Amino acid sequence: MLRYCRSPLCLVIETRWLIPRGFDGFTPGPLILLRPGAPQALIEHEKVHVRQFWRSWGLMGVLYLASRRWRLRYEVEAYREQLRHSPPGAARGLARVLATKYRLRISEAEAYRLLKQGLHDAAEGDDGPHQ
Repeated sequence: MLRYCRSPLCLVIETRWLIPRGFDGFTPGPLILLRPGAPQALIEHEKVHVRQFWRSWGLMGVLYLASRRWRLRYEVEAYREQLRHSPPGAARGLARVLATKYRLRISEAEAYRLLKQGLHDAAEGDDGPHQ
C-alpha cells in the first residue's frame, strides 16, 4: 500500500522491507514505512516523527542519533500520541518498549511516568527544572 498524507506532509508505505528488526514502523524524514496491518495508533506515532522532522527543518534525524536527550524527547512525544489512540491499559506496555528499545537508559517506571506526565517534563529529564 502506498498513501500520500497532507497533514503532516508525508508518504506512507506498507512494506516488509527496510524496517529495523524488532520494530513495526520506521520514519526516515517524511517517509513512513509500516509493516502490513500496522494499527492506527502506530501510524499516529509515526506521524508525530514526521511533524518533528518538519519542525526541526530536517535536523531531527541528526539530533535523534546524536543525543539521548533529544531521542527521549522525540519518542516520549510520539508514544504519548500513540497512547491517545491505544486501548485502555496500553500505557505499561508502551512504557516497556520506550524503556528498552531506544538506548535511553531509563527504567520502565520512569518511562511510564514520562508518558503520563507529559512532554515538557521529559525535555527537562536529566538536570531538573530549567529556570
